[in-house]
Amino acid sequence: MQPSIVAEAAEAVFVFDLDDTLYLERDFARSGFAAVGQFLREALGVEGFAAHCGRLLSSGARGTIFNQALSDLGWSCDSVLVDRMVEIYRDHVPTIALAPDAEACLSQLRGRLALITDGPEKTQRAKIAALGLGEHIDLMVVTGAWPGEFGKPHPRAFKEVMTWSGQPAEAHIYVADNAAKDFIAPRALGWRTVQILRPGRIHHAAPPSPEHAADTVIETLDDFPRCLASAYPARSNQGF
Repeated sequence: MQPSIVAEAAEAVFVFDLDDTLYLERDFARSGFAAVGQFLREALGVEGFAAHCGRLLSSGARGTIFNQALSDLGWSCDSVLVDRMVEIYRDHVPTIALAPDAEACLSQLRGRLALITDGPEKTQRAKIAALGLGEHIDLMVVTGAWPGEFGKPHPRAFKEVMTWSGQPAEAHIYVADNAAKDFIAPRALGWRTVQILRPGRIHHAAPPSPEHAADTVIETLDDFPRCLASAYPARSNQGF
């Protein structure tokens, strides 16, 4: 669908997901594993925890990595210890950096920029700070700050961005990675959507339905100008 006359006259609003969109989420995981590993080494004398967690992550393990790593290393664990490990993981100051293509893209974009990210507020705010996103992005929407279940695919965050921008739906272009939850709400609202499939990403879910699929798929934000020029001609000159 070609942009309407209203969209062509409107100011472009570029909206980004965070994890595996602007940086690799596995970098945060490894940073968190290191923080937990330091705690276990100092508190219990456990050695090799972070490295083993990294191997488990690379092998596809999810959800119970901490329990599995401790067991593999010959240590028993209980719910109190695991809860403390999760707290350290979520609350640590992460050692992460923007992907080079993301930093270049954010530096070049013209228009209004926003971020929508799920997850615990403290964790996501720490990521935002570590990545220096305040230098590039005007509005940060962290769904974990709201009580209740308002993470994607709930439309609340996308409606918040539209209220903030004051622009029509078709002026918004959303870039994210996870087709299982990221695109169905903005597409229903009339946004344009771009899926980025970074090598090394954690989530590999295919769209569960045509409504979940993005309008365009890229592997790097270096391709974003070309994507805008080919798919959204009314946005290409305004965006860069």
